[in-house]
Amino acid sequence: MLRTRGTTLLLILGLMAAMAVPATALATHVGCGSVIITNTTLDSDIGPCPGDGLIVAANNVVLNLNSHTITGMGNGAGVRAAQVTGVVIENGAVTGFHTGVQLDEADGNTVRVITATQNVRGINVSGSDGNEIVLNTLTNNGGDAIRLGLSSENSVRRNVVTGNVFGIGVADGSTDNLVSENQVASNSAFGIALFSGATDNRLIGNSVRLTSGGDGISVAADSPGTKVIRNTANQNADDGIDVEHANTVIADNTANDNGDLGIEAVPGVRGGGNSASGNGNPLQCVGVSCR
Repeated sequence: MLRTRGTTLLLILGLMAAMAVPATALATHVGCGSVIITNTTLDSDIGPCPGDGLIVAANNVVLNLNSHTITGMGNGAGVRAAQVTGVVIENGAVTGFHTGVQLDEADGNTVRVITATQNVRGINVSGSDGNEIVLNTLTNNGGDAIRLGLSSENSVRRNVVTGNVFGIGVADGSTDNLVSENQVASNSAFGIALFSGATDNRLIGNSVRLTSGGDGISVAADSPGTKVIRNTANQNADDGIDVEHANTVIADNTANDNGDLGIEAVPGVRGGGNSASGNGNPLQCVGVSCR
């Protein structure tokens, strides 16, 4: 009798110990449309997927693509995270979706070291606050590389954004976001643009060049309170930097060899220390003084 009880006790203790191990799944059987609710590391590529690739549906989950690729068929998102917080999506590629990575009403998450290519949008942050979009590579997407809409206090840093139709867009009432140290090159319509009521955002230390059909950096007339500081905007088809709202700080930027002006700004903007040379318009800068 004692031996039976001891054996049962050992079995119970062993089960409890197993349950206490952190839940990290090697996702051998994860496939298109799988819902991720625990830490997951992919061990293979996924797709082609007709809809969403993976859906993160729990807080504080790490989804490590582990250098694998999630491939779509033109619809859905490669990784979708909605109404979650503390999630990390990292280390892999998403291609062939409408959106590579979608954050939807998802606050305080991180998207890092993701390559998003040949989607309509690379990374879309919608109604989501306090996220970090860092060290990603966005190439050859048919629309926005990175888009913030109705989103606040996000950090978009140190990404490589090349060959997309639109570069980094901050729009639709997005406020207090930081866009910094990004390498933005050879996009079609714009490099970095603030529009549709984007307010009190900061563009700091970005390199924007070779925009083929528009300005390197643009701030629309409906987007006040922007700080445009220490950026380099060279060899863009139109202006290097174009600012249409007077409540803007433009300081310590360099804008060389652009098709029109280095910096074009409406009267009333503040700042100094800007420099411009070799631009198509011999005035070099309008609305601000440039060395």
